[in-house]
Amino acid sequence: MIWLILGIIVYTLWILAYIIFTIYNLIAKDWKAFTRSFITVIVLLVLGAVFLFVIPDYQVAFFAATLIVSVCFCLWLLISPRPRDDIKQTGIPAKTDERDVIFARFDLEESSPQFQEYYSRKPEYKQIDDNIRKLPDILTPFHIKKDPIFFTLAAGEFDVLEQQLLMVSGPVSPMEWEYSPEENTRIVKKLIHYLGGIEIGICELDPAYVYSHVGRGPEPYGQEIKTSQKYAVVFTLEMNYEMIAAAPLAPVLAETAKQYIEGAKISLLSASFIRRMGFPARAHIAGSNYQVMLTPLGYLAGLGELGRLGVLITEKHGPRIRLGCVTTDMPLMPDKPKIFGVQNYCQICKKCAINCPGQAIPAGDKTIENGVEKWVINREECYRFWRKSGSDCSRCIYVCPYSNPDNFFHNTVRKVVTGSSAAQYIAARCDDIFFGLDPRPHKPWNVPSK
Repeated sequence: MIWLILGIIVYTLWILAYIIFTIYNLIAKDWKAFTRSFITVIVLLVLGAVFLFVIPDYQVAFFAATLIVSVCFCLWLLISPRPRDDIKQTGIPAKTDERDVIFARFDLEESSPQFQEYYSRKPEYKQIDDNIRKLPDILTPFHIKKDPIFFTLAAGEFDVLEQQLLMVSGPVSPMEWEYSPEENTRIVKKLIHYLGGIEIGICELDPAYVYSHVGRGPEPYGQEIKTSQKYAVVFTLEMNYEMIAAAPLAPVLAETAKQYIEGAKISLLSASFIRRMGFPARAHIAGSNYQVMLTPLGYLAGLGELGRLGVLITEKHGPRIRLGCVTTDMPLMPDKPKIFGVQNYCQICKKCAINCPGQAIPAGDKTIENGVEKWVINREECYRFWRKSGSDCSRCIYVCPYSNPDNFFHNTVRKVVTGSSAAQYIAARCDDIFFGLDPRPHKPWNVPSK
């Protein structure tokens, strides 16, 4: 009898877990996952009822087997090795010239002296870039007419963002506040959280992740970038799941621009606050006024790990985030990089590579780029698809299992996969089963059709 009772309890818990999963899928309007999880609940209920009421002679064997399999499954998860691979550095990274960044290359006017100078110095990019230039640019009438609502919203958001480019730095107050590094850290993190930042981390500003020369923005093109600031304060902003689920359609560009504005607001206000406390500070904002590389600084600040898709993956929201940054000389306490199994999971999953419309994400092993072992994105093919779609795509962000909505069920899965290699494999395969190998874009708003 004890086997029967314990087996029924465990079986009921499995049903409850799937019911919770089904409810969350309904809330997220993920109809494929909702349908498949709902069917699973029905199958489990029918199967349980059959053994309880139709063929009771086998109920002890069935529920005892359920108990044994469940216990063995949990033990397998517990004894499975903890995934702890870290990003490997094979050499000292050289500084990156922002003029080589793909966005800087496509900001160049074809008739300008800078255009001629750049491609005479970097002829290997000329033919590739010329072919991409034949495609319509993002936020041109060719693309806007395909989705007037969201593309127009994005264009307006970028207009607002451009108005803030000259506000990134300013005079420093002569009165220097005398707080300890610990107290400064507490104050700055509380401030950024109050302004809307989700996760906040601090690292020493590694010179390798400061651009060597200006490639975009109001500063003179080609000007050498010099900074003596010691720390980088990096924070995350959550991107709306419903909007990102529309990838690669127009809503993702509107959501990107919205979060860029939020990130700029927080960075500008935080930098101004720190300067008024008597310390130099510079905000680094989208709309072409970065002087530092946010992804590696986010890793060093303990916010996440670099994933296969080439961006930072955080524990809470995966890659479904935007980063903001302030650099400063204010004495602060640095955080440490956080390892929670992303390298191992990305080795198993490969969903972003499978779903990348431009086939820009490698499905194979890591390679070494600039002294770091990582999955190297084909940036030109990625941007080529941007020009084809008119958006910043973001399909890799949407399909990444770490991007699933922030709720009890998905947070539990995230927690379990940090401690078990077996759990990572099971989670990756279950994501394929319930959400599909190629999740379809959602329609976030009820926008009137033409």
